[in-house]
Amino acid sequence: MFYVLHSLGRELGERYDAHLKATIGPNWVQGLANIRKHYINKYDPHFVLAEPLKFPDSPTRACLPSGGPFFNQLEDTLAVRNAWSHYEVTPIDLASLKTGISTIHAFATTAEMKLGKLCSQVTKRINAIANGTYPPEGTQPTAAPTPDIGVLMAELAQARANEQALQDDVGAAQQLLEEAARQGAVNADLEAKLAALQLHLDQALEDKQKLEFVIEALASAESATPVADDRPIQATPGHPWPGPVPPRSVTMMSLHPDLFDPATSRRVSEEFGPDSQTVIASWKATVAPNATVFLTPLGQAVTYINGVPIYLGTLGSGTGPVDSGSQAAGFFVPHSYTLRMNGTIEDRESGDTLADVNPDAAPQTSQRLLELIPTGGRLRVTTTGGLARYSDGEWTVVTDISARDWFPGHL
Repeated sequence: MFYVLHSLGRELGERYDAHLKATIGPNWVQGLANIRKHYINKYDPHFVLAEPLKFPDSPTRACLPSGGPFFNQLEDTLAVRNAWSHYEVTPIDLASLKTGISTIHAFATTAEMKLGKLCSQVTKRINAIANGTYPPEGTQPTAAPTPDIGVLMAELAQARANEQALQDDVGAAQQLLEEAARQGAVNADLEAKLAALQLHLDQALEDKQKLEFVIEALASAESATPVADDRPIQATPGHPWPGPVPPRSVTMMSLHPDLFDPATSRRVSEEFGPDSQTVIASWKATVAPNATVFLTPLGQAVTYINGVPIYLGTLGSGTGPVDSGSQAAGFFVPHSYTLRMNGTIEDRESGDTLADVNPDAAPQTSQRLLELIPTGGRLRVTTTGGLARYSDGEWTVVTDISARDWFPGHL
């Protein structure tokens, strides 16, 4: 899947580059980055998909088909990219891979991309594996050894050094060419050298990004079995609950604004905080004393009214309690994030990055978090400013974050 996504980013990025260099100019990427107020990698799968989808005035739209059906395919393909990039695909098996590849294949076909052939090859191999005809008879597959993260981190450090050295060489060559141009001279040899250096720089950037992808995926896989989706189910209080009824059942207390959990012999407010009593009190006009209430791990409450499961609301001010051993008190805010090894901090729901919405604070915040979490990972923040990382099957607070250094409106 990551190879397909990498190929998608490369092919669309090259298409955008060829068209927009001719229509806008060679510096179209930097110009667009100035408008969007964040760095742009023209080969990033998220950029090539999200840019034309999110911005109706984007010049990249001229490189793609038009019409609602196509943009539905574009949105579906971006959703596949986000799900795989944020490790939200469970289980990782042939069926989930085939479903994602099918979505990308439909998009690539409509967009007349060479990527469609690659998707067909992947699908063909999936089918062969499923029916037992791959690999060919007479061959014995051998399991590849699991890469060591320590070794990969050393390789990544070298890849980053190579990229930086090439960036320095490209910058020096560009300065020499600009100086020659000011003097009215043309240096064909230097232009050829600059073009070659740029190709080497592109390859070095690819090498670095591939290593980052592998390390992020390995680090995520080592974090035990992921919990169920850590985002709340979208529902409206007083309306039918849109999902399966939660398995945990508690009882509405008759004399107190609280819920009683017979499994633990404790009041639910001890788990979700005293503010939850105010929320529970507001349900008493609807929920009869001693009625059964069903709770999700995030505190969303459901009860049956006239035989229909009705959503009551969420306990507390956030989306669930923070574990008692996580070094912080409060509730998780209703957002989830991914920290990448290149320093990007992305809202998993919207796709916005911290650099998009808070460019002044993003560099310093990214640097601080990478010092604490060099392999990146999934993040949440609490209402009290604790920033937690998902690792070893639980959320652990690793530092504090202030509202001015984070996504506006999230804290």
